[in-house]
Amino acid sequence: MSNGFNLPASIAAVVGTSIRRLHQSVPAVAGCVVATVDGRLLDHVANGDVDPKRIAAMIGSMVALGKTLGSEVRIGDSSYVAVHASNGIMLMQQVPSRRQLLVVATLATASTNLGVVLHATRLAASEIGAALDDWLARGQAAA
Repeated sequence: MSNGFNLPASIAAVVGTSIRRLHQSVPAVAGCVVATVDGRLLDHVANGDVDPKRIAAMIGSMVALGKTLGSEVRIGDSSYVAVHASNGIMLMQQVPSRRQLLVVATLATASTNLGVVLHATRLAASEIGAALDDWLARGQAAA
């Protein structure tokens, strides 16, 4: 996917592969969005008419709000944010990496097992984070 973020093709490929694997492996998953923390869409996969650019613009703020809230009420660093609505669940989390640049969100049906969706989302985020860290390490070594 074309994006406004200077993302190397190798990482873009990992992003695409990871979210498509997540989407295909969990039948209840209706979509997945990967964005920069400041809301720029990198890639998405979706079953319905969800606007991925609008979702991308919101998920970075939601993850940041979860982290701030966790800190404010002294329960620690937030690992994910969940929105459980009458017709679905959205899980949002930061992609774990040396530099916190990306967020991922997964949309699933309301009747799904939250743990299954959370595990699949974390796995995709970890794959993306590992690729990002590898790229960052190569850039540091070249500098």
